[in-house]
Amino acid sequence: MPKKVGIIDLGSNSVRLVVFEVGKNGAFRLIDDINDPIRLMENMVCDKYLNDLAMHRTLKTIKLYKKLCAAHEISANRIIGVATAAMRKAENRDHLLKLLSNSTGINFKILSGREECLYVYKAIANSMDINAGIIVDIGGGSTEIIKFKDKHMKNYVCLPIGSIVATEKFLDKNTISPHKLDALHSYIKELLSESDWLFEEKNPVLIGVGGVIRNLGKIHRNHINYPLNKTHNYQMSIEDFQFIYNMLKNTDLESRKKISGVSKNRNDIIVGGLAILNAIISAISPSKLVISGFGLREGILYEHIFSNSKLIPQNDALSLSLSSYMNLYGIRHKHAEQVCFISLSLFDQLKPLHKLGEDERKLLKVASLLHDIGISISYYEHHKHSFYIILNSRLNGITQRETVLISAIAASHTDKPFNDDWQDKYSSILLPGDIEIYEKLSVLLKLAECLDRSETGVIQSLECQILDASVKIQTIKDGDAELELSLSNEYNDLFKKCFGKSLTIL
Repeated sequence: MPKKVGIIDLGSNSVRLVVFEVGKNGAFRLIDDINDPIRLMENMVCDKYLNDLAMHRTLKTIKLYKKLCAAHEISANRIIGVATAAMRKAENRDHLLKLLSNSTGINFKILSGREECLYVYKAIANSMDINAGIIVDIGGGSTEIIKFKDKHMKNYVCLPIGSIVATEKFLDKNTISPHKLDALHSYIKELLSESDWLFEEKNPVLIGVGGVIRNLGKIHRNHINYPLNKTHNYQMSIEDFQFIYNMLKNTDLESRKKISGVSKNRNDIIVGGLAILNAIISAISPSKLVISGFGLREGILYEHIFSNSKLIPQNDALSLSLSSYMNLYGIRHKHAEQVCFISLSLFDQLKPLHKLGEDERKLLKVASLLHDIGISISYYEHHKHSFYIILNSRLNGITQRETVLISAIAASHTDKPFNDDWQDKYSSILLPGDIEIYEKLSVLLKLAECLDRSETGVIQSLECQILDASVKIQTIKDGDAELELSLSNEYNDLFKKCFGKSLTIL
């Protein structure tokens, strides 16, 4: 039976509770998420003491979160509580920690800057297929910058400024003065100059973490009418960032509130947060900005999963995510793995025909493993359900473009139409040539599905022979495969249309 875990992140701007359901095999899913913008770091007394009102709001919220955890049957000793910059800075932090412990039974741990960076890095390493880059996590009271390469955190620095601090010390919440923005930019530039390692790589990938950067992504998606409402792995050009930043900094607070996508909890501090990001971008000249929906809380979850099981971290972000989805949705592993085996065997042997590479092979692998995921809703029209589930999933290690293609390929494993307008609807995400990739891979998946139609694994291997005008596929069988051969040979016309050669499967 899956176990539930609650994680409370007591940040400088807000306190957030997330509840995950975790299976024994490491599969997990988010089942609750609640956030309260308590502004713990706002209006600190003498810049070093949490004020009484902020502590009262915090205690009240944590009590409510404990009740919500109890409703999920999570006891106080199974709630992981962590605190970050505001509590690191506050000289009266012990008073609040004692208050929280006595009133709720939850013992909060104040994370060091290094611990916070490590958790954020773990979240990125387990959710994105990016080998090297710079991570920036902009909070309310601090900004963490992390350099990673080859699955290792190489360097980090914690800047003593976040969106709240930047707004309180440098800017006005209403109208933003260019002079004050320049002063903030100069201050951050000076802080960055102390970390030589930041400037070693030319045009690194920049990964953005935190509420301000997630909100940036939402504003941009709304501005361009992006067809997916997905935060994780959303990519922006530096030019697009500059456009949104300039638009926000040149509006007063009331006008800012009316901009589509601007969070009501961040409209007064978002310019301060993005000014920090702008200074970092100016300093390191990244190639692009990739926005993460995962951060500190997910990093804590990954550590919890790996430390409480015999599982070991995967070499790639996609593997654990795939395993999670296959288990959570009750996918029939034997059939899925057989269809995947046949699909990839066809892909590898027919490479002279389709001329596709490893990136496309990954698309086919994921689509073949998840093609029946829609049965979890209903067998009838399950190909349509598969399209919807995959498209709206939090599959890690793949881009949003790849998610669209995988959804379409998986849904095409039958002859029934699944979404007549998907190519037009998601055209702004797709690249030239993607429809041809979809068509080629969907044919291979259809054949693989037919070749395990009885779900008995009767086809043990394939031998493909590419001739001048035809392709012959000899199957090595372990039993009666009449059904599989009959159904797969019905795709001769489709195969010929796609690859220019007739097909015979024996």
